[in-house]
This record gives sequence, C-alpha cells and structure tokens, in this order.
Amino acid sequence: MKRRYAVLTAALLATASFSTLAAQPVGATQAQNLQSAGTVSISGVRGSLDDATRHLSQKAQEEGASGYRVIGVQTPGDSSLWSGTAEIYR
Repeated sequence: MKRRYAVLTAALLATASFSTLAAQPVGATQAQNLQSAGTVSISGVRGSLDDATRHLSQKAQEEGASGYRVIGVQTPGDSSLWSGTAEIYR
C-alpha cells in the first residue's frame, strides 16, 4: 500500500514539475519588466484562434522561453489557416 502512494506521489510531482517548464503567457505590463529573447512565428495553423495561440506557446517552449506575449495573429479572409507572432522571454 505504501508503495502505491509513493508511486502516485512521484507521478504527481513529475507532472507538476513538467507543467512549470511550459512557457506562460505574459501581459504587456509584465513584459516591460522582462528581457526579450526574440520572437517565434507560426503559419498555416488550421483551426481557431486558440489553436494558433497554443502553437505559439509550443514554439516558445521549444525555444526555451519561460514566457511569451502574442504580438499578433491573423487569418486571411475567411480562411481557417492562422499565422501569428509572439515575443518570447527567458
């Protein structure tokens, strides 16, 4: 029984620590106090605005960013393909 709790606790801790490594969205006010590490861009993302934002977050995480701020997203005409850019922070 103790082993089961130990495994469950280890799994919860591993999940919690993994989620803290993900890049977090940053507001404009917060961004003023952070140092920019560049930008990331996406294009041709099918779906919704949320899908585009999720792809920007993933790209920021791949670049090792701790945070990101969406600069702009757009979809041409009535297309469901999104493109966008985000500034990243370390």
